Amino acid sequence: MVCWVSFSGAKIRKICVNTKFFCKCWDICVIFSTFAGEMKGIRWILSLVGLCMVLDIHSQSIVMEAAIEDILEDIYNQLSEEDEILQEDVQEQLMNIAANPINLNNTNADELAELMFLSDEQIDAILMYQYEHGFKDIYELQLIYCLKDYEIRNLLPFVYVGEAKENIDMYFREVFYYAKHEMTLRMDARNIEDFEGDPMYGKLRYRFNYKNRVQAGVSVLRRQGDEAIRQEGERWDYGGYIQLKDIGLMKTVVAGNYQASFGYGLVVGSPFKRGKSAYIQSTATTDEGLKKYSSVGDSYNYFHGVGATARVSRWADVSAFYSLRKGKEEAWNHVVGVNATGRWNRLKVGVTAVETIEATSSQFRERSQASYSLEVKRREASGVMGVNARWNMGKVDIWGEVATSHGNTWGVGVITGVRYRPISDMNLLAIYRYYSPEFDNVYANSLCSWSRMKDEHGGYLGVEYNRLKNWQLSAFGDVWKTGFETMAQADFIPQKNYRMYTRFRVKRKDEKDTYSLRWNMVYEFGQWKMKTQADGNMVQAKGAWTYGWSVLQDVEYRFSEVPIVLQFRAQAFDAREWNNRVYIYENDVLYAYAIPFVYGLGGRFWLNARYKINDTFSVYLRVSETIYQDAWAVEHDKKSTRTDVHALLRVKL
Repeated sequence: MVCWVSFSGAKIRKICVNTKFFCKCWDICVIFSTFAGEMKGIRWILSLVGLCMVLDIHSQSIVMEAAIEDILEDIYNQLSEEDEILQEDVQEQLMNIAANPINLNNTNADELAELMFLSDEQIDAILMYQYEHGFKDIYELQLIYCLKDYEIRNLLPFVYVGEAKENIDMYFREVFYYAKHEMTLRMDARNIEDFEGDPMYGKLRYRFNYKNRVQAGVSVLRRQGDEAIRQEGERWDYGGYIQLKDIGLMKTVVAGNYQASFGYGLVVGSPFKRGKSAYIQSTATTDEGLKKYSSVGDSYNYFHGVGATARVSRWADVSAFYSLRKGKEEAWNHVVGVNATGRWNRLKVGVTAVETIEATSSQFRERSQASYSLEVKRREASGVMGVNARWNMGKVDIWGEVATSHGNTWGVGVITGVRYRPISDMNLLAIYRYYSPEFDNVYANSLCSWSRMKDEHGGYLGVEYNRLKNWQLSAFGDVWKTGFETMAQADFIPQKNYRMYTRFRVKRKDEKDTYSLRWNMVYEFGQWKMKTQADGNMVQAKGAWTYGWSVLQDVEYRFSEVPIVLQFRAQAFDAREWNNRVYIYENDVLYAYAIPFVYGLGGRFWLNARYKINDTFSVYLRVSETIYQDAWAVEHDKKSTRTDVHALLRVKL
């Protein structure tokens, strides 16, 4: 219900009307204001009233976007600086699932795995409850032993309880009629004084989605850069994809840009890398199969071509994919891969093979205006083959993968882990990994301490304990050939609107010792959400100690009657040495990726605003400014201020 204010002389009366009649009321408002132009102010009043009616209708959707951002922030806060995540792909995936929720009585492991914050153990527990009891109510998730309260809260926007047997037939005549369309235009600018070159950045995206079963998209990117980038022709980038799911015997069909992830990432792993975390359930990489790649950029860990996964039987899937991408120095990479996965009760086994042929060509003679001759200078072949398995025995979960790479030399990669739950409130995880110096695979993406999975030998041990009321204790230790890392974290969650955690981390890497401490507190009341965070670190390198710190305060207000969300941050930092830089997650416009680090001496401020005009149009705006202390800026040849403006327009049909 909304409130309508009408004027009759000096009297004011309120009439409650149903939002279903908004269009008719709006027409009446416009007509009345047109003929009442001589009455000063009434046109603006009536327009404001109508606008408030629109705002009330569309306030729920924008709150959902903010809730998804909270989930992403929880994921980001557990990552170390070596971990990778593509927010555009992850956020888009979660928003698509929220728009087409998962039926808990009619789902499977592959569908639940798309919610990347769920572990294998949690997925198995949900499916076991579905098989044994069936879901009658959404809040029966509280009966699943390995789901905590905050995890259930994160899960609720993406699931519902429906009939066990739903009609999943798809008719192509319905695809274009019921499909959803989305277009976004993003423009960024940086103050010219601080950026020598073209400060403008632009990105145009179009998305087509039919119930997450038929998806297509195109993206065009224009980078910021100087004259050298413009001359090299690297200013513009583009990409696109088509993805079909559950079409007859075909489980997945992808074309264009796509990702591939099988096993535990030794042969081919997803760009979404979850490394060493305080929450050990999210430490290992999950088998995701083939799926679209939405981002546009220079990442090497995606493919361009075609791929498909077929259900050959109830217990087995077969996948095949081909990719052709241009690499460095005019090299073209041809990639062919296959995977076969079988499931028998609690056992899952998979075999994956990937062959890469790199051909370097040069254009040496122009025969005509439309014809060129190519001379192949070099062809190099390399490949990787691996076997992965997982065996679940209730409280014990054993998994692992062995892979070999061949090219100029032969290499071996091994990763294996054991997850054990001795009691319902305790979780233990042990992982062993070995990557030989000859193991060379650019498409691998699994647990490691360096950017490349090569020449590493180490072991990981993690523990979670939840027996104390309102407390969750977690810790891990990781040791490899040239260093170690350990972390302990205590989470205090007395109620759903208040939570706090303290984290201490020690790392030895690159002949330096790093000690870091973080304290974070989030509290909500009404439409307000506040976050206070303090970070500090000490680094010993070459016999000298240096320090860095950061303190920030976030304020967020979500209007209840209007679809507007405002977010503000004030931050002070002192990290004058490069080794003391502090990485902190920041909210940005829709589908944007922002985990910048603060370095130097100064302060940082930003303001985010999002406004959903109606079901079709939404506007996002972000303004950020970093202010450096003049003395430090002059000493390090930096400008005293840096300002960035991000603007995005979203159109949904």
